[in-house]
Amino acid sequence: MSRAASLARHRTRHFKREVQRALATGGMPQFLDALFGAGTWSFDPIENLWIVPDRNHPGPGREYYCIGITGDWFKARLSDEECA
Repeated sequence: MSRAASLARHRTRHFKREVQRALATGGMPQFLDALFGAGTWSFDPIENLWIVPDRNHPGPGREYYCIGITGDWFKARLSDEECA
């Protein structure tokens, strides 16, 4: 495994632990405010996901971080047509 892949896995595990800690202490809103900025995220109660736009995504379309209540997360991408 390359050093870059190892570092990426470490960061993913670290992020998941931080999310789980925030969930356990009821501090997920504060955690997201500190990480991404106040008011930049929203919670989808149907999917039980915190949704945060990726401000660094150059396009086309938009990307979002989707963070579950278990601490798992993934990125979603919407095309320009889906965002219109």
